[in-house]
Amino acid sequence: MNDSIELKLVTEDEAECLHRLQVEAFMPLYEKYQDDDTSPAKESLKRVTEKIIEENSDFYFVVFHGEKIGGVRVRWHQGKKVHENVNWISPIFIITEFQNKGIASTVIEQLFGIYPNTIEWRLDTIKQEKGNCHLYEKYGFVRVGEDIVVNEKMTLVGYVKNCINVRRFDSYFFAI
Repeated sequence: MNDSIELKLVTEDEAECLHRLQVEAFMPLYEKYQDDDTSPAKESLKRVTEKIIEENSDFYFVVFHGEKIGGVRVRWHQGKKVHENVNWISPIFIITEFQNKGIASTVIEQLFGIYPNTIEWRLDTIKQEKGNCHLYEKYGFVRVGEDIVVNEKMTLVGYVKNCINVRRFDSYFFAI
């Protein structure tokens, strides 16, 4: 299946298609949690377009057998030492009919290959969505920070994946 999934950079001209996919993918979660202020299903076409053209991010279509079925955005902060080579996945989405087929797993693996110099990955997800939490934990992400209660139905949790191994020899640290 891995070779039937590709990530294709989204251009500004494709914003409407990406927006349509994002609304379709996130609408079931919006209907479940009614998170007006945080749901990507409620984002405007204008905001999606702004994200596509931002200099500090890449937005990709998730393409399965030639069909656009979702998207994923990677953000970074270059030039700031504290955030150098730290990337955020925000958002990642697959439309409903293609969920639970291992596609998101392949997308995450591909992102790791596209951004090999990443020392840390970060993301937020819905605590109540156990499948999402399991997916990220399967790839080495660990929960960090305080839970953010959005409303009585929904809580956001942060995840981080550290991509460098550090060994201690006496008083020196070496990245391996």
